[in-house]
Amino acid sequence: MASIFSEPKSYTVVFSTVIAIFEIINILGLMDNAVIALNNYDLFPEIPIIESKEKLILLPSSMAMATNIFSNRVIWGDLKLGHQDYIIIIYLLSTLFRLWINNPSRKLKIENYRKKPKMISIKSRRWFLLSFFMIIFTTLFIVNKLGQLAKIYERTGFATFPDGAKLDLWADPKWIEPLPNLGLFDYLSLLLIFILIIFCLKQTFIIRLAKKIKQDKLSAIERVWKNTDDAISIGLSKPNKSFPIVNDAFSKLLDLLSASATMNIAATALEDGDVKTSFDRWSRLTAPKGKESEKWQGLSNSLSDIGNFEVEGEEE
Repeated sequence: MASIFSEPKSYTVVFSTVIAIFEIINILGLMDNAVIALNNYDLFPEIPIIESKEKLILLPSSMAMATNIFSNRVIWGDLKLGHQDYIIIIYLLSTLFRLWINNPSRKLKIENYRKKPKMISIKSRRWFLLSFFMIIFTTLFIVNKLGQLAKIYERTGFATFPDGAKLDLWADPKWIEPLPNLGLFDYLSLLLIFILIIFCLKQTFIIRLAKKIKQDKLSAIERVWKNTDDAISIGLSKPNKSFPIVNDAFSKLLDLLSASATMNIAATALEDGDVKTSFDRWSRLTAPKGKESEKWQGLSNSLSDIGNFEVEGEEE
């Protein structure tokens, strides 16, 4: 996510702070008091105040309001939420989200966290953005076909559609009314768009299903690795439950080292001509009822498994 949403610059943070202070003062109805205080200091040209209008309007919510602002220079409105407030709130939330995503302590925590294979991961950033815009386009396409886009446009005050309408950028006029019924071409277009979305999502994400590995199919050294990995994963949230797993992994590792040491003693004794000692040590390892036969079996299987790798055909 941090690669998609860049860290905001310092001037962006300063600007967002100023906008947040302005919005708090304005939405609480204190902007007229602030303007009166500024007028008393005579630092700027006097700003007219309208009684019972406590909110400063910079972005008009309708055509009538825009005409009133530009014609009569009336920049005050009623104390209620409007398009201006929604835009400012969305902008501030996006800035906060970018700061949270790019927080240095959060990045350090993620880097220090032992990464596991994710079930769903992003394969291509470009396909991710393409899928995102395709979903937005499909939503607007459906909204337009159902006539909801015309209803949203009606709220701006620029036009009215009593019988409904849909937008067609290639036609003249742009709005086709009354709202036509959905036809075969519309359904085929939706089907094609959904197929394209599914294709884009397939190119965007990699889905890896968890595989259950049976303990009896693992060699001794693989059991050590698996137990160590499980202990680290469990220890992040439940340290007490990870201790038995660590002890088990450590004891298995000691068994492998013990078998390896016995094998080295046998080989060294044979080189020195001490056949009896060498045979005794090898008997401990290789005899079915030898003292270290189980340890030798685990070491032997682990050594035999060296160099055998599973071939993965997934594209990263």
